[in-house]
Amino acid sequence: MFAAKRRSYAEAVESRRRLGSRLLLLLLVFLSFQVVSGLFVAAYSVSSRSMSPTLAPGDLVLATPLAFGPKTVFGKLPGFRHPARGDIVLAEPPFAMRPGFWPTVFDSFVRFVTFQRFSLLSHGHSAVLAGPTVQRIVALPGDTIEMKNYVFRVKPAGSGHFLTEFELSSARYDIAPSQSPQGWNEAFPASGSMPERTLGKDEYFLAGDARGLASDSRLWGPVKPDRLLALVILCYWPPSRFGSP
Repeated sequence: MFAAKRRSYAEAVESRRRLGSRLLLLLLVFLSFQVVSGLFVAAYSVSSRSMSPTLAPGDLVLATPLAFGPKTVFGKLPGFRHPARGDIVLAEPPFAMRPGFWPTVFDSFVRFVTFQRFSLLSHGHSAVLAGPTVQRIVALPGDTIEMKNYVFRVKPAGSGHFLTEFELSSARYDIAPSQSPQGWNEAFPASGSMPERTLGKDEYFLAGDARGLASDSRLWGPVKPDRLLALVILCYWPPSRFGSP
């Protein structure tokens, strides 16, 4: 009887040791994931139709914070390039409320164990307040921008004339214009026109490709550089849409 108890105790100790080892491995993998996603590349799920037809709800994309400079506990690091017209970026709207430390940690862990399929901060009221959102950069600091028939026209800083967003961008993309309801005032949001405005020295104008659906800089204004979180570089799911967006 005594020998049997000793074996059971030894097995219990070994079981706890194995559990501790597995939890430690999970923690190390999670911390490695946090470093990689915070500095180099991270996966995100597109949750709205604002970037249609380029990106659709449910698309999974890879984005790199390294492009514009990742944020760390030591401050923002320098990026390897400047934001450009046509870039698809992960950004925080100016009104976005940044979650605290522990909600961010818990959300990161949930996204980690669900392979980016679920986020505590990406549903309902929290999503509106916290962001982030996937948008396209259509104008840079110092540019003058206007919209006609859902197409942006941009006069670059120092230039004397307007060009369409497609003429100025190195990226090739289509937009999804929509027909405004009958009687819709052109001064209302999501209309096909926007009056001319000039951006400040550190302001970027963002827009969705689905011009009739997107909530973007037409509604909440341009964003500062610290609100540009990452550059979207690849759509990896579904396989039929695999490639650079």
